[in-house]
Amino acid sequence: MKISVDTSKLFIAMAEKGYNGADLAKACGLPVSSVSNVMNGTRRGTTKVLGLMCKGLDLSVKDVIIIED
Repeated sequence: MKISVDTSKLFIAMAEKGYNGADLAKACGLPVSSVSNVMNGTRRGTTKVLGLMCKGLDLSVKDVIIIED
């Protein structure tokens, strides 16, 4: 099973809130590098990081996770 993040949904939610990466990081209480790594696909992000990002964007984690068999 492979798990990845649908960053396009994160980008859309960021645009709807008028956030850039730094704004999202501040809203979530995360380092900018953590948000940047997830958004650039460098890292998938821990459950904590992804959960905080989704909370800051009013999304459910289920909305952005892609599970492939």
